Amino acid sequence: MAARLPVLGRLEGDLPGYWARFALSFILLGAAPAGLAVAFRERPADLGLSLETGLLRAPIFWILVPVATLIGALGATSPDLGSFYPYSRDLIGRVREAGVAPFLGHYAAYFFLYYLPWEFFFRGFLLFPFALAAEREGSGPTAVAALVLFQTIPSTLLHFGHPISELAGAAIAGLAFGLLAWRTRSIVPGLILHAAIGLGTDGFIVLRGAGYL
Repeated sequence: MAARLPVLGRLEGDLPGYWARFALSFILLGAAPAGLAVAFRERPADLGLSLETGLLRAPIFWILVPVATLIGALGATSPDLGSFYPYSRDLIGRVREAGVAPFLGHYAAYFFLYYLPWEFFFRGFLLFPFALAAEREGSGPTAVAALVLFQTIPSTLLHFGHPISELAGAAIAGLAFGLLAWRTRSIVPGLILHAAIGLGTDGFIVLRGAGYL
């Protein structure tokens, strides 16, 4: 389908589908809900868009980032994940021919066009406004827990068709990153950890396939 689009269709190999995925995630999970939030005059901080959290200044958090990357790399040793990622299988050949620069470009696109919109939509847009309203009304932790579960359901469903190990991990991560976002009042720590896992997964698959590992 992407190969028949006016602009994307001119790209080589599997790049039409690759960039279509990123474009759709950026628009549907990022730009569209952000525009709706602006229309309703939501403050960025009330959507979890804040760097004002003590966790980002805690050394233990920055120790967890390479641990998350290692977890992603270990997961990539699974044959199912190894054959599913990266979204551009042609990326392996480009890295083999041109060095790591294509992978760095891939990861930058992944971070800003996929991970950031993903965390904003599920852990920010679908959680914070409702949880803050519940807090103001005195509904307490039960309502917040229900809302964390609520955002986990669609984020897990979007992993249908992915390897079963990732589907199970998505349910756990949805709960963990939702709780982390609410406790820190920011989606940023979860975004960094989520992206670190993806870096480990794609990095291991691509570098091994290209002969660097």
